[in-house]
Amino acid sequence: MKFKKAIRDKIEAQIDGLADQAKDLVDRAPGLRDEVKNRLPDREDLKDLIPDKKQLLELRDELFEKIPDSVSDHIPDAAKPKKKRGKVKKVALLGLVTGAGAAAVAAARRVASNTPTPSYTQPRPAPTPTAKPAAPAKKTAAKKAPAKKAPAKKAAAKKASPAKKAPAKKSAPAKKTT
Repeated sequence: MKFKKAIRDKIEAQIDGLADQAKDLVDRAPGLRDEVKNRLPDREDLKDLIPDKKQLLELRDELFEKIPDSVSDHIPDAAKPKKKRGKVKKVALLGLVTGAGAAAVAAARRVASNTPTPSYTQPRPAPTPTAKPAAPAKKTAAKKAPAKKAPAKKAAAKKASPAKKAPAKKSAPAKKTT
């Protein structure tokens, strides 16, 4: 038990020493605060020492350009500088301006010519053929078109089953346009 009592006494002595130090610090705190305050530069001077956000971003971009690829792969994406799209924006803006200009020129030409835009007209239906009286048989026989040959599959089927040939269809005589 003597061992426990010795440890207890040591701990109490340390606690008393820490309590005394805390009291001294509390007593000295206002004086220390004033000393630190007097040594610090004014707030405006501190703001002048800190670089602008734009300068910091430029420095960061320069550092990332100098870092080897193997190292930059391990850096989180949130810390990497954003890719600049200034050139893409300029090209897109140029395209928009060009398109608007072309539309304005087309509209001005249309107004200047005072011609209305052509409206849609529906195409006329094809004329229906009129029935003509049958021509004499001698003339049609002379103009008879040669019979068409059947496709190879049908020809093979016809050879297998002999049947009567159907008479060839008569075609209408060609119309003459004058």
